[in-house]
Amino acid sequence: MSVRGFQTLRKMVLGVGFVCIACSATPALADVLAYWNPAGTVDSTLPLPRASAAAAVSAGNLTGGPGLVTPGLFANAYEFDNWPSGTLNTTDYLDFSITGSNITYSTVVFSLYNNFDGSGNWELRSSTDGFATALDSGAFSGIFFGGELITASVAGLGVRSGTVEFRLYTFNNSGTTNPLQRGIRGTGGAGLGLTVNGSAGPVIVAPAEPIPALGFGRWLLLAGLLLIAWRRFSMRKKHRQQ
Repeated sequence: MSVRGFQTLRKMVLGVGFVCIACSATPALADVLAYWNPAGTVDSTLPLPRASAAAAVSAGNLTGGPGLVTPGLFANAYEFDNWPSGTLNTTDYLDFSITGSNITYSTVVFSLYNNFDGSGNWELRSSTDGFATALDSGAFSGIFFGGELITASVAGLGVRSGTVEFRLYTFNNSGTTNPLQRGIRGTGGAGLGLTVNGSAGPVIVAPAEPIPALGFGRWLLLAGLLLIAWRRFSMRKKHRQQ
């Protein structure tokens, strides 16, 4: 094989190698977009600022809805009273927001808390449909001490730019010693606060026609076939020159 032919073959094999690497790459895991952590003596009559936020993201304060009342000062918890014992009341919620560009939302994780045990239901909604439907919902129990750690999926939001406001509702509340008292437990009280997870950044648009997925072994097979084809081409060219 000539030097020029070898160089051409080398470029072809390297190209296949780069495609192998690109196609075998895995997507990045979700990052923390924003985090709220009630710490120390907390007064829920005041908005709770976020504890941290990703560089490309801004986050609003954690606040209570107009139907809730403050139960007084709490240690390491952002707490409210007057949550409904019956069906969901759209004025009783915890409110927080995320602002950014090309944000892919993943989960909202929070430690739901009361200083005595209780049970009920929770529901998470967003401003994307005017708080009309639930992004996720579930039941809870055993919310004393560090609270119950709940993970709500918000992947249904997809990729969003601008501000998305979230509202967390609890309802059908029951339990001992004021079962209508609920809040978010911070790390100082063995909870994990409230976190919105996802990723922020540019969006790669998929091609109109999907590219078939090939395993690493198939890419190696393709490289081998290219090598065989080039060798046959070189041999035929050599015979013609003779």
